[in-house]
Amino acid sequence: MRALGIDPGLVRSGWAVVEPVGPRTALLGHGIIAPPTDAELPARLAVGARQLRGVLAEFRPDFVALEEVFTAPRHPRSALLMAHMRGAICLVLEEAGLRIVPLTATTVKQRLTSSGHASKEQVQRMVLRLTGLGPTDGLRLDETDAIALALAALHQHTHPLARLARR
Repeated sequence: MRALGIDPGLVRSGWAVVEPVGPRTALLGHGIIAPPTDAELPARLAVGARQLRGVLAEFRPDFVALEEVFTAPRHPRSALLMAHMRGAICLVLEEAGLRIVPLTATTVKQRLTSSGHASKEQVQRMVLRLTGLGPTDGLRLDETDAIALALAALHQHTHPLARLARR
């Protein structure tokens, strides 16, 4: 069962694909969907959707873990803009016939670190430990979050978290 994790954002959306391989879980790929920031909103959404379709065609996931939109009372406009990209992502996933597993950041933190209040750095350390990647492997925070989403969803649906093997 292959899981795609997506950390949605209007500027950058991180993505990562994981799959159980025997007693381990392999990190198959990860990256950033980054529409041009100087384009109008509809064009940014279209570019993001096109880039996501490319990821789906290459990795053919069985389901997708998608982070829920976080709303901060002080930044409602940011949440609204992010919701536009999340909506475009949901549309592409629905068109592809993929099941979406919505996860909150708190749930992901709880599954990976046993604390729903873990810092981004603690989650990143756990992802690096589980994947065998090092801090010098150049992961952006968006990619780390996407890996964490994919691992948490895979754990929820199929396997306990195991040490990851690179493929």
